[in-house]
Amino acid sequence: MHSFSKWRPWIAIITACITVGGPLAVVINGYILMAQNDVDHPDVLVLFGILVWGIVGLIGVIAYGIPCHRVGWQGLSRLQRILFSIYGVIFIIGLLIWLGFLGIVPYDWVDWIVYGRIGY
Repeated sequence: MHSFSKWRPWIAIITACITVGGPLAVVINGYILMAQNDVDHPDVLVLFGILVWGIVGLIGVIAYGIPCHRVGWQGLSRLQRILFSIYGVIFIIGLLIWLGFLGIVPYDWVDWIVYGRIGY
């Protein structure tokens, strides 16, 4: 019988694919609908997907940041370093959008992430 430690990397990979891939699919669908000039506000799909990415990235950074703080970067396995980096990038993108969405920073400087243009 397999121990749980043998399944742990696969569980981490599958969880990362679902939590990163789900919002990514929503964002891609929103961009496709925006390119087709859909009138049902597909930019909301893009914004929602990126905002969910911010939450997922925050949880991932915390989950992999604690072991990184305890054992150091070199003490992490290769999979943990890759997942920590992926969640870190996703968190930064989501944080920028969250700050603009909440009005803490001007939204026009992150407008290119959602709409693909600079300014209005």
